[in-house]
Parts: sequence; C-alpha cells; structure tokens
Amino acid sequence: MLRAFAAFLLVTFSLSAAADPVDDALQGKVGSGTMTESVEALTDMLAEKPDDDRVRLALGMLKIIRTGETTAQWLYRHGAGNPTKNVGMFVFPALGAVPANQNPEQVSYEDIDLFFDGWMAELAEAEAILTQIKDGDVLLDVDLAKLRFDLNGDGVASDSETAGAALSFIFTGGRNRGEEVPSFVIGADRSDAEWLIAYCHVFMGFGELHLAHNHRELFERAGHLIFPNIDTPHNYIKGRNVFDPMGAGVDVTDVIAAVHLLRFPVDEPERMEAARQHFLSAIGHSRIMWVHAMQETDNHREWLPNPDQDSALGGMEMTAERIRLWHDLLSDSEAALTGKKLVRFWRGDGSKGINLRRVFAEPQTFDLLLWIQGTAAADYLEEGELTRDFLWQEFEDAFGDEPFRYIFYVN
Repeated sequence: MLRAFAAFLLVTFSLSAAADPVDDALQGKVGSGTMTESVEALTDMLAEKPDDDRVRLALGMLKIIRTGETTAQWLYRHGAGNPTKNVGMFVFPALGAVPANQNPEQVSYEDIDLFFDGWMAELAEAEAILTQIKDGDVLLDVDLAKLRFDLNGDGVASDSETAGAALSFIFTGGRNRGEEVPSFVIGADRSDAEWLIAYCHVFMGFGELHLAHNHRELFERAGHLIFPNIDTPHNYIKGRNVFDPMGAGVDVTDVIAAVHLLRFPVDEPERMEAARQHFLSAIGHSRIMWVHAMQETDNHREWLPNPDQDSALGGMEMTAERIRLWHDLLSDSEAALTGKKLVRFWRGDGSKGINLRRVFAEPQTFDLLLWIQGTAAADYLEEGELTRDFLWQEFEDAFGDEPFRYIFYVN
C-alpha cells in the first residue's frame, strides 16, 4: 500500500514538474483556450518572474499574433468580405478561413480609424516587451500550427480555429483535410525576437501611412464592396447590381469607381514622418537580427537560419550570398529613406531620381494612378547618387523566382 502511494506521488510529482505553463499558454490550454486568456496568463507569469526572457518572448509573440485575431474578429463583426468573398478568395485564399457573418454590424469611416489606433497600440506594447529581452540564449519551442484563435469573437477557440486549420486551407487550395492538423514547430530564439520587433515597426509604419491619409471618399462610395453594412450617404447604390457578369454579387461599376477613388488627401502629415521612423527602425532591427543569427552554433528548428543551419520551413535556406544581398537591400533602403540616395525614376532619361525622404517630409495627395504614370513624382525629382542599379536583378538571381516570398520571410 505504501509503495503504491509512493509511486502515485512520484508520478504526480513528475507530471507536475514536466508541465510547462508557457507551453500550456502557447497551445491554448489555459481556461477555454482563447488567445486573450493565454496572453493574460503570460502577463501574470512575467509579473511574477520579470527576469524570465522565455516568458517575455512568448508574451511578445502572442501579443503580435493576437493582433491578427482581433483583426479577424473585427472583420467578422462587420461582415468584411461577405459581398466579394467568392471573388476575393482567388487573390487572398486566407479569406476562406474567416467565417461569414450573416448579420454584420454597421461600420463607419471613423470606426476604421479607431480600429487602426487600437491595432497599433497593441503592436507598440508587444514591441516594448520584446525589446527588454537580454538573454542571448533564450529559446522557445512553438508549434505554430497549434496556436488557437477565436476568429469570430464568440469567446471560444474551436478546433476549426487553429493556425493549422487556416494554413491547411491556404496550402491545399481549399480541399478538406478532415481532422488532420499539421504540426509546424519552430525554435524561437534571440534573432527571432528581433525579427518580431522589426515586423512590429513595419506594421506600425503602414498603420501610420493609413492614418496620415483621408480615405473617406473611397469608403463612402465603394466601401460596400468589402463591408455590406456601411454608414454612407449613398445607401441607394447598395442592393441590386446592374453590371454583374459573373453573378458574384459585385457590380463592375463599383470596382471601376474604387480604382478611380484611389486618391487620398493628407490630413495628418506628422504621421508620415512617424511612418518613416518606423521603417528605419525596422531596418535597424533587421541588422541586429542577423548579428544574433550569425553567432548561433546550434541547429534547432530554425525559423531564420544562418548558412550553417537548416530552415524549419522547407526550401527557405539562407546562403552567405543571400544574406549579403539582404544587407545591400537594407543599406539602399536606409539611404533612400534618409535622402542620401535617390530612387531611380522610371520615366524620362533615367538621370533623375525620387527623393524618398521628401515624399515623407513634404507629403502631397496620394494618387495611385498618377504615381504609376509618373507625374505624381514631379516635385520630388532630383539629380544625385542613385540607389544601386540591378540590385533587384541580383536579388532574383540569388533567390530564384520567389523573391517576394523571401522578403516577407526575412523582413
């Protein structure tokens, strides 16, 4: 009897010792499994252990990921994509993972700006947490496919709302994979913390660009292409579609109008400079990321490998040549953002370039079609040292036929 009791205590102790609250939070084993509960649990852990960089890395990572969850919830609440989901899935397959809301709330133009403010505030919190990491050997195994989301905001992270389920939809072209949820474990380390910080700045930079401009005309005249229940003075155009050759619930004239309305006045010019600073910070953290990555001697489920490591994501190896070209791209991007080099203009005789720093410092109404045509660049054209010619060609030669995939991957 005593031996059995002793064995029971030993097994119980072993199980409790093996339990990892950080892993539990990452795998949605806290409370009902929502991302918010996991973030709250990690926040409490960090308050109890403020020097634990493993908890800090997990919390920063989940707060960034939660911005995706809150975005999905906000889009679901307002029925985003309902009118154009069938068409949009050809361009954005991930739309298939977002459930359709048949009773969407009304959304106003001001609601969108408020959403961006909140989204950027959480990114700023995540960035502040991650920048406090000091441990160069911090390591955190994360099964990205097992991360659980509450995409529709019903307070439940169901089995169909895992990252694995969403990724399965994207990579299998929408074919049903039944109960199979792929596993994708990465060993997040110090270099990955810098990768995350850099992406926080990239996202916040684009958020500042959005908030710097006024998109009201586009929203009120063509916003119903995305949101079925918008607050607009033009309610009379919603409903019957006169020119809908595909029968997809999209009027072609609305699409043409949307392209015509891609012209946004600047109403908060100070946000343009804030965006530029975020992009410069992203470049700085990308450089620090590679400093840490190149110092690594292990080979453990690497998200961002050095030339002597294997990538956890198949086919995404980083050779010395690829890393050198990435640093060249960072240097040219930084030089363009600071005005030390000009971006070569695609019209004329090629002798002039665009002073990108002045585009941010002296912003004008953004007109996409006029930028493509070239005349929108007129006030920013100068003669001077240009960014490196043929860098993009070298980039394609080194990275193959998917350079944009690598740009997203490396940031």
